[in-house]
Amino acid sequence: MDKSLILDRCTAALENMIRGQVIDRQDANQGRTIRDYNARTGRKVLSGNWCTGIFMACLLAMYKRTGNKMYLERAEFAGHYILSLQNMDARNKRYYGAYRECIPQSLETLPRDATTAAWCLVWLYEATHNPVYLDSAVLFAEWHMEYGMYEGWPHWAVFNDDVDTIYFMRGSFQSGTGLFYHDLFLATHDPRYIERGLKPIAERYARDFFREDGSIILQREAMSNAEPHRDRDEVELQMHNFNDDFGAQMLMAASDLLGDEKYRDQARKFALWLASKQQEDGNFFNGIKTVSSAVPIALMYFDELGRHYNDKTLLDAAEKSFKKLLDMQLMEATDPFLHGAFEGMISSPEDNPRSIVQLRTNAYALIALLKVEGKIKDFWLGGEHNRKFIDPIHVYTKENPYPFKY
Repeated sequence: MDKSLILDRCTAALENMIRGQVIDRQDANQGRTIRDYNARTGRKVLSGNWCTGIFMACLLAMYKRTGNKMYLERAEFAGHYILSLQNMDARNKRYYGAYRECIPQSLETLPRDATTAAWCLVWLYEATHNPVYLDSAVLFAEWHMEYGMYEGWPHWAVFNDDVDTIYFMRGSFQSGTGLFYHDLFLATHDPRYIERGLKPIAERYARDFFREDGSIILQREAMSNAEPHRDRDEVELQMHNFNDDFGAQMLMAASDLLGDEKYRDQARKFALWLASKQQEDGNFFNGIKTVSSAVPIALMYFDELGRHYNDKTLLDAAEKSFKKLLDMQLMEATDPFLHGAFEGMISSPEDNPRSIVQLRTNAYALIALLKVEGKIKDFWLGGEHNRKFIDPIHVYTKENPYPFKY
């Protein structure tokens, strides 16, 4: 990998995201950026809770990488949009603290999406030390533990309407939720976030959501834990055969914190399965279309796990993923909403992947490249580059006693 290219490519990707950000104090969309863009039709869709959060995470990572304070300022605009989505009506505890999905009027909260919004506020707090951001994330966690999960696994969706609808189905893509609880624990040292968050999610994911060959079981019924029969192919869901939205990264974090390698071993099995399905050009195909967002996810896993296990299969796959990801970047595009972005997943046979961009792929690509570069510490999803939990009993010793004052 030619890592000397990474900073320039990440800068171009972030500039693309910034070009789409709304900055206008008279506009209630302030802080959002473009989630989806189709150059053929000209259609733009703005980011909701999780995409605004992941955009904010990219800004924070690049702020740490470059010191450019404009990135931090833009991250705070994104953070304030997320704050505007939080349900602050304490009269109904079933929704108090949840983030609405898209706009302050949205009826739905998808716990996995809302978790990314809260998770990135933890990192905004880490960068700014402004307690408003951490307080918001803690309030969300209190809601999520009480009303956003069943038996240690997040709900699929919660609807704040006349009948208080909940989708109880368990989705494999919910697994990355454990990373929010991991990072919130590091920020607060509240052990409930491990006991009721990271640990049960890591345990259930490793136990219930993988086949023997390392592939992912996408859904489980909440009550019976059975794998449901699907009558039709769901393109969005099938994407998660290859892009697990950070589930394997969560397993690696669980191994580090809990001291149990079984979680990392399962992440390796998935990565090896992923490598076996990688196309010659480095992309992935779900039987309907190529899965662009899987390429940066695969790069992160192949690189980190390949080095951890000194696994040549994974390291070779990482090289292929790195080349493919750079090839996917639209550096030749003259359209300002395409230039610097990464090609996306098409939704119509009339579309060309190089005229479609999605924030999911753009953000994952930027973070994956920064992880591979390895030059910054303590940024979201940093994994091996982030500080580890140390029990204070190992910090305060006879030679360095606890500093009692009263």
